[in-house]
Amino acid sequence: MSESPVEEEVPPAKAFAALADPVRVAVLEALWAADDHTATFSELRTAVGVADSGRFNYHLSKLRDRFVTKDDDGYRLRLAGSRVVGALLSGAYTQTGSVESMPMDQACPLCDGAMTFHYEDERVEMACADCDTVSIQIDVPPGVFAGYDHEQLPEVTERYARTTVRQANEGFCTTCEGQIRRRVAVETPSQDATDRPRIPLVEYECERCGESITADLGTTFLDHPDVVAFHRGHDIDVREVPLWRFVAVDGDSTDIRSEDPLQVSVVYTAGDDRLTLTVDDALSVLAVE
Repeated sequence: MSESPVEEEVPPAKAFAALADPVRVAVLEALWAADDHTATFSELRTAVGVADSGRFNYHLSKLRDRFVTKDDDGYRLRLAGSRVVGALLSGAYTQTGSVESMPMDQACPLCDGAMTFHYEDERVEMACADCDTVSIQIDVPPGVFAGYDHEQLPEVTERYARTTVRQANEGFCTTCEGQIRRRVAVETPSQDATDRPRIPLVEYECERCGESITADLGTTFLDHPDVVAFHRGHDIDVREVPLWRFVAVDGDSTDIRSEDPLQVSVVYTAGDDRLTLTVDDALSVLAVE
């Protein structure tokens, strides 16, 4: 096995300690706002508003080679510095917010009941008020919703969910960008819901940080070429239809074909036609019907 090209030079605690002073955070923000994320010493000092040149140089030195680098054009924001500013802009560290349950324009895909949107503790839940089916449940940083009106939040959440699943399908953790392992996880109904069928879901688990997210089979395979082509044949663009219309969380849209080896299927419907994908426990497509 070849050696990894990545090595840890600085302990995480020491790296983040470099951001302990507000002047240093202001430096990163000033570089972010500068053309090409690059500025001279004097331009940076003016932007940050530190009169003492020596004091400013001290703070700048704490950022060098980790969050900021120096070249012939001056000081430039490194990728780590950009990620810090990005995290601040996302609101993950600096913002909070909540939205009381509000009705959505779309009806429940299972019973045509009223769908509701709720956001609290950085988590969105889109659910049916009539049959209690949860179509989407996902953590969303507050900054994602900045600048949008309340009625736009369901659509914004949908796009965010699509992006999250797409990134996981490409093999990158949405938390630390480590390698993702995908597998089928069969949901077992709780004791008070024994009449519900066992539903196969998809679990994405990061091999680096251990973070995991769960998605339904319908969402997981929505970008599959056969699924896209099937819907296109019915004049349906899967990117333009609400995501919850494809969510597979019932016995009609999913099926456990075999327990050992585990094989499950997901069904997409358009008009009177159906498309069925059968996959194994590692999400490899075995058959398209």
